[in-house]
Amino acid sequence: MSVVERAAIAPSHGEVVGAWREIMDQASALDLADRIVIAVKLRAKADALAVYEGLARDAEDLARDVRAFAVAVRVQNPLTKVFLAVGLASGMLGFLGLWSFLVVTSTAEMAQTTAALVGVLTAASGVVVVAVVRGAVEAARAAVEELSTHPSTVLLEEVRAAEEHLFGIFGQRVPEPPISAVPLVVLGVAGAAIGLVVAALAGVGTAA
Repeated sequence: MSVVERAAIAPSHGEVVGAWREIMDQASALDLADRIVIAVKLRAKADALAVYEGLARDAEDLARDVRAFAVAVRVQNPLTKVFLAVGLASGMLGFLGLWSFLVVTSTAEMAQTTAALVGVLTAASGVVVVAVVRGAVEAARAAVEELSTHPSTVLLEEVRAAEEHLFGIFGQRVPEPPISAVPLVVLGVAGAAIGLVVAALAGVGTAA
């Protein structure tokens, strides 16, 4: 890729990044699936643009601007909150199982009511993990079905021509990342599995 001058990209940069910010503002009124689509796609485009503009001559301020936008998109991405919810639920599941195991092994006469309470809380945390992961999977699936009718597609299409022009200056194509809930499923399943294993060990200790 040849060196690009700042003057060649500045006007298009302002148009594209400005349009991206407007899309993010409008996305707050959309449903979860559309917000996921917009956040994932805009972050990928912003990250790529930041790399290209970082290589342009005298355009570090433009690169900083788009990097800041990418960070803002990551913070507002619904998947970030979903990851946090899954992590907290999984952590609670593991903590309850571990706590009950430690108490059982250190106190031979643990009250049955306390053991039952721990069991209920552990199961409830597992239900939260499953529910959150299922919701994320359904949202991701909805995000890639019938995209032509989704508001996210309409909004993103409005800036498409300007994006192609800007990325074309660098001799690059506009990134089109896939939408996937696989990382969420892996996180949720791993957290639930660890918690349930520890809880099962606690149950064995109680029975003994």
